[in-house]
Amino acid sequence: MALGALTALILLILAAFPLAVLKAPIEALLESSLGAKVSIGRIERREWLSLAPTIFIDDLAIAQPPWAGKGEMVRARRVEARVPILASLASGGVQTDSLVAHGLKLDLIRDVNGRSNWEGQETEASSSAKPNQLTKLVISEGQMSLRDDKRSLELKGSLVSDERGLRIEARGHFHNAPATFRLAGGRLMDRADSETYPIRVEMASSLLNLVARGRMNGPLNSRSMVLDIHAKAPSLQYLDDIIEAGLFGSRPIDFTAKVRHENRDWSVDRLRGRIGRSPLDARASVLKRDGRSKIDAVVHFAALDFDDLSDMKGQAEARAIEAKIGKRVIPDTRINISKVGPTDGIIKFRADKLLLPNSAFRSLKGVISLESKLLKVSNIVADMSSGQMRGNVQIDQQDNVKHPRLSIDLAFENGRIETLVGSTDVTGPLRGRVKLSGVGDTIRDALSQSDGRAGLFVEDGTIKRIFAAVLGQDLGKAIGTALKERDADVPLRCLAVAFDAKSGVMTPSPFIVDTAISTGEGRGTISLASERIALTIRGRSKDPSALRLVDPIAVGGSFSAPSLSAAGTPPGSKITPGSVLKAFGKSIGQSLGMGKKDQASVQKAPAVKDCGALAHHIL
Repeated sequence: MALGALTALILLILAAFPLAVLKAPIEALLESSLGAKVSIGRIERREWLSLAPTIFIDDLAIAQPPWAGKGEMVRARRVEARVPILASLASGGVQTDSLVAHGLKLDLIRDVNGRSNWEGQETEASSSAKPNQLTKLVISEGQMSLRDDKRSLELKGSLVSDERGLRIEARGHFHNAPATFRLAGGRLMDRADSETYPIRVEMASSLLNLVARGRMNGPLNSRSMVLDIHAKAPSLQYLDDIIEAGLFGSRPIDFTAKVRHENRDWSVDRLRGRIGRSPLDARASVLKRDGRSKIDAVVHFAALDFDDLSDMKGQAEARAIEAKIGKRVIPDTRINISKVGPTDGIIKFRADKLLLPNSAFRSLKGVISLESKLLKVSNIVADMSSGQMRGNVQIDQQDNVKHPRLSIDLAFENGRIETLVGSTDVTGPLRGRVKLSGVGDTIRDALSQSDGRAGLFVEDGTIKRIFAAVLGQDLGKAIGTALKERDADVPLRCLAVAFDAKSGVMTPSPFIVDTAISTGEGRGTISLASERIALTIRGRSKDPSALRLVDPIAVGGSFSAPSLSAAGTPPGSKITPGSVLKAFGKSIGQSLGMGKKDQASVQKAPAVKDCGALAHHIL
């Protein structure tokens, strides 16, 4: 009985308490909450006895927080707010379901680090709290300005809410390009808080055209809404400035998507469109947990041009580097992920067709996972015109290291060497493996100083007899074949090519060719930094004739333009009857003792006893 009476007394006090005497404490409370100076000209209540009084505030001014500079964040001639006292006490903050503002001016600021003057630091509790459920919002003579340095966006315009609905119309700049912004919401006059609320947002500039329309689960409840979005931009980077999802630069985009937002979580139920000439569809979810973003996505490209995944700036930089250092095969794709925020996730991707000129690769799929700056691309499967590539790639930049470590482990299987070299001069089943690891900000940097192994293996194939003769440096057989059996093949028993890589320099370990009539061994180096080749292949005939070819086979040039010198011919020449006969004079001269004898040219050719053991060593 006494408890009930005490409760009734407390409610009576709350219902009739004169707010004017609390002006100074209310200013202090707001200043503490907002971290900025608050000034109230006058505060009073309309009803003398009510648990949901209408409060009048005249001449309200909220200064900018110190970090945002001088001026005012909020200025209003008069604000009328209906405040349910019990609901506010239960929520731990001021709740209002009716708000009328006259002469409202908002000056919103966000810095390059994402700190804004309109909201405090987000916490687990505040981000999941129930938002105000306004049933009435009236704003007359409203003005707003926005300077968002993180988005490179500046806007200034009108803010009105009346019987026609909520409207914002503003102009400004997006990355220094003229931009317009419009927001249109439903009418907020005695609206039930359970009703869905229509909203439409448009932003137009030469760098981004974005339209979003949909419904909120209650008036201005941005924490629960469904939107249909259409975006067009010269690059994904401009869209990312707005949605802040960590996207990269690209060729022009044109997307449509259905998006859901619930509390702090986003779901992309369907995304369709194009990046450059690459059509795609995708779905994704982004969950906010423990201060981190957790992504789960599936991306499908009907066709993919990798050039579409870099913007004009990146492509221009690549062309400038190529003009300076020459054409390169190893991509200069940036892999430094130090600026990736607190994001984890898994992305399953598939490209049905790769739009790569003069490439053996046809399709690609795999799984990308990211956790605490450890990025893995696993279960890679790339179908080729002959065979398949499988394996894993990893980029590790954990523990705040300055430069990431790139690790590659890729295996090639079920291929054909004739497809790789583009000729039937040599044929056979091909297998290979690349296992390299290095540190650098790009793929090129990392591989240029990498350690590891790489190799390929062919067994039970064929090779043109004239090539096998030249490999054995057998002048007699080379001449006979050139004149009589130009198109004849002999068995290629074993081609075992392996390289040990140390600090970006690859040396043969081993490099052996074994045919039915000859064997050969390769020596020299390949530089992953300069992409230069410097190899020689010396051999011995299994049934040697009297005359030997003096010059070994030499492989030189670069990855983008390799050269072949065989039987003394100039780099890039093919082995033909003419080239063999041209080497005849020099070889005859040496056999007669004229000229310095090359001891390396008469070394014993390596014996290949177990091709399978070599395959195991290489693969």
